[in-house]
Amino acid sequence: MLDFIGIGIGPFNLSLAALLEDTDSLDYLLFEQQPEFAWHAGMLLPNTTLQVPFMADLVTMVEPTNRFSFLNYLKQQDRLYRFYFLENMHIPRREYNHYCRWASKQIERLRFASRVVAIHALPMGFEVQVMNRGELEHFQCRDLVLGTGTAPALPQCLQALAAAHPDRCFHSSQFHPRMHEHQQGDVSIVGSGQSAAEAFQYLFERQLDPYEDPRFRLNWLTRSPGFFPMEYSPLGLEHFSPDYTRHFFSLPQGRKDQLLANQGLLYKGIDFETIRSIYEDLYHRTVGGAQSHVALSAHSELLSARFDGGRIIMEFKQLDQHREFTLSTDYLVAATGYRHALPGCVEGLQSCLELDQHGRLIIDEHYQALHSANGRLFLQNAELHTHGVGAPDLGLGAHRAAIIANQLLGYERFQLGRADCFQRFGAPATSRSSCATVSSIQARGI
Repeated sequence: MLDFIGIGIGPFNLSLAALLEDTDSLDYLLFEQQPEFAWHAGMLLPNTTLQVPFMADLVTMVEPTNRFSFLNYLKQQDRLYRFYFLENMHIPRREYNHYCRWASKQIERLRFASRVVAIHALPMGFEVQVMNRGELEHFQCRDLVLGTGTAPALPQCLQALAAAHPDRCFHSSQFHPRMHEHQQGDVSIVGSGQSAAEAFQYLFERQLDPYEDPRFRLNWLTRSPGFFPMEYSPLGLEHFSPDYTRHFFSLPQGRKDQLLANQGLLYKGIDFETIRSIYEDLYHRTVGGAQSHVALSAHSELLSARFDGGRIIMEFKQLDQHREFTLSTDYLVAATGYRHALPGCVEGLQSCLELDQHGRLIIDEHYQALHSANGRLFLQNAELHTHGVGAPDLGLGAHRAAIIANQLLGYERFQLGRADCFQRFGAPATSRSSCATVSSIQARGI
């Protein structure tokens, strides 16, 4: 029986594997259905960068001397001086993907092209069924680490259209393979985050022909009040720290939900430099009264979309004026974010999982989902509602992986510091609480 099995090999489970690679006290495997590591392949656009510094790699924030650090990758690739002279903390997104692929090829316990199809509870752990090159394999393990990530979220009003015309209406996660050879046909983008901005920028740069005539019309609409930047001040960034994660976890679930509802721009906005670059491009294009050939509209909610006469007809509502309007396009890109969804292979454990009153998993401080089966189930990037805005952040990935690794090992292999922020998120230790039952309430997810 294996000590644990990891399901999914994205950055977070890859971080766990990288931290554990040089330990020999655990027997484990990690499975991934894709043939090789691929991180948001549909948005690996030219000249795009990570929104976090390069230290948010697989290991550095926990173990800077680990051989799987990004700096060691640069050394092995003979790019260390080039990076030094670049003087930029934010690395190309395609290089981050290549770095993770480099690491994955050196870790022996990773199994790509292996799809987990079912998981069942056993008296002393779990049985995991894996489809590998057409053959069904069975494995047993004591613990599970689920790192399958999030799924593209399409608005309800687009789901039928996307299913019927997937080449004309699609999520931004499929943007590059669908649009990299786009030459004609109007394009509309719906959304207000970084993916929407990068899709707009990519198309804007290719919109004009050599004679500066437009090949297509480009629209960008969002339900949000504006095209706002993501919070990126140092004190704002401290919300993506272990200190804030511990503070957030200690709060009653009702308070957590209130905070999350008002923290969108901490992690959902657009990089300020991207906004500036787009604005400068628009300014340069319109010199001398030239047309921009684009339309940007905020506070515009998409109500419906249908395919009619070879075009997509969209109905919007302008939320300030409460007026509806129609827009037609050839292609519709939904940059509408992602949602957490348990993979289908976990269906056999559904009856064992403990849920809160909103149907969400109850997850403890060490990222373990509470359930009635024997064996532990750890989760990566499924704990936004319990641990806060840092759940999907690459900068906290190694820290969370180290917490899980310590739990799997049964001792504190990775020393994790405390109080590493300048601001204090809670009351001083000498203060009195007005609620003596806070800890018992949050433990049950009420």
